[in-house]
Amino acid sequence: MTLLEVLVAMAVFLLALAGIAQLIEFGTDNSVEAARTTTGTRLCQSKMAEAEAGVVSVTESSSGTFEEEPLWQWSVEIGAAVAVNTYPVTVRVWIDAGRKVEVSLTQIIYDPNFMGNGAAAVAPTTAEGP
Repeated sequence: MTLLEVLVAMAVFLLALAGIAQLIEFGTDNSVEAARTTTGTRLCQSKMAEAEAGVVSVTESSSGTFEEEPLWQWSVEIGAAVAVNTYPVTVRVWIDAGRKVEVSLTQIIYDPNFMGNGAAAVAPTTAEGP
């Protein structure tokens, strides 16, 4: 083999190595984003469960950070009542460390304060006499 062939082979090898390094970096970035999305989904479902249980109010919006994941922030946004004591609740969870990852979940929730109280769930009606 001549020196020229060795140099060409070395250049091809280095170009391939650079491409492989880029692919590894791309895969690592996607892996981190997938892990963050999974964590965000778990936290979002957890906060929605708190709203369903009455730990978080479904009549007023709120926000904060998670005790177990202090870098993650959450907000609960309440829409106008769609029926008596029934509200659309949107939970947003996000982290802004490097690349921002955000997960949101919307669900219509019956106000837990009225669970088991059938009389409070019925809208008042007026009785008309004869």
